[in-house]
Amino acid sequence: MFRTNSFPFLKNALFVSVLGIFLHSCSLLKIESAQEPLSKQDLNMRLLTQSLVNEATNRVEFAADSIITNSTNTNLQKHAYRWKIETLNTFKSTAFQSSPKLSLMDTWTYMLQVRNFMETDEALDYFGVYRSYVAQVAQDNVNDIEKKAQQFFTSDNFKKHQSFANQYAKEHPLSSSNLKHNSIRSSYVEFLEVPDSLAFTTVGSLSEVMSNFSDKLSYSTDAAGKQFKWNTELMLKEKGFDSVQVKDMMTTIEIKVDRLSDIAENTPDKLNDALKSFSNDMRYLFYSLNEEIAFVSDRMALERQAIDTIIRRERIALDSIILRERKAVAAEAGDISVRVVDEAMIHVKELTGTLLFYFVLLFALLLFLPFALGYFAGKIHQKNKHHKNKD
Repeated sequence: MFRTNSFPFLKNALFVSVLGIFLHSCSLLKIESAQEPLSKQDLNMRLLTQSLVNEATNRVEFAADSIITNSTNTNLQKHAYRWKIETLNTFKSTAFQSSPKLSLMDTWTYMLQVRNFMETDEALDYFGVYRSYVAQVAQDNVNDIEKKAQQFFTSDNFKKHQSFANQYAKEHPLSSSNLKHNSIRSSYVEFLEVPDSLAFTTVGSLSEVMSNFSDKLSYSTDAAGKQFKWNTELMLKEKGFDSVQVKDMMTTIEIKVDRLSDIAENTPDKLNDALKSFSNDMRYLFYSLNEEIAFVSDRMALERQAIDTIIRRERIALDSIILRERKAVAAEAGDISVRVVDEAMIHVKELTGTLLFYFVLLFALLLFLPFALGYFAGKIHQKNKHHKNKD
């Protein structure tokens, strides 16, 4: 009875679900049709920016690989790895944004930041004798994007955007310790002098958005393999391994695998012996590799301990110097205070004597002046009286 009554309910629920999905699909189609597609200029700007990024990436990769191959300086090789890894990461975030203008300007300012850094003295310490070479590569990227940007702006508008990009790159310089680029979105919106909600009116139709996402995914997929390889090689460089050693290890492994495959095909009965031999060889290989890594780690730990000891000794010496100078300053301050007090007391004593002298003199004047005046007045009176009697 329960099944008989529940079947119409399930049927109605299924009908309502299908109807809801259909209406939802219709709303999606409506949204797609209501979206404003990008203009031909913006679409060309997006495609051209992504094409420029691919060309700039190839330039940087070729230059970095040339430094890694031709230089024997490990630090220069590490810096070349970091340069192309950071370039790949930055282009991946700047060139595939929803707004074509923002993508162009963000990529443009980053290229200017790199160009400005390559012309500094800090870059000379970073890339050594290859500074002029990498600076030329950075300048080529800037020239390329500025040449292409002129196609999308009028003459006056291009100069304004060029001035904005140069000013932003100048106010936000890169350094050897920080090669990361921050998005210019907020600064660019202020430059446009429009509200943020009106700065970028459309990101394109759904098909254009998906196409841009597909291009970004393709670029990111290709970049992921390169970044994994470069980061691995950089890690081995930092651990003290040379690329030749790594290639020798990989060659040895390939030879062992080929030998195992030949034995498995021609003599299956000897496969177990070959597997044991291959296992022993691989165990020795990885044991040697672990020993090298452990040796490098121990050496780095000893060097760090030595550095800590030097720093502690320098800190103790600095503290003793500061304490000695503090005592000397305190003693000198005590002597100065005593000397100041003594000199002050001498001046007070002289001043007190002077004041006392003038006080006594004033007292004498006040005391004897009335008597002197009375005396002289009396004499004058007697003299006048005597003259009258004579008359």
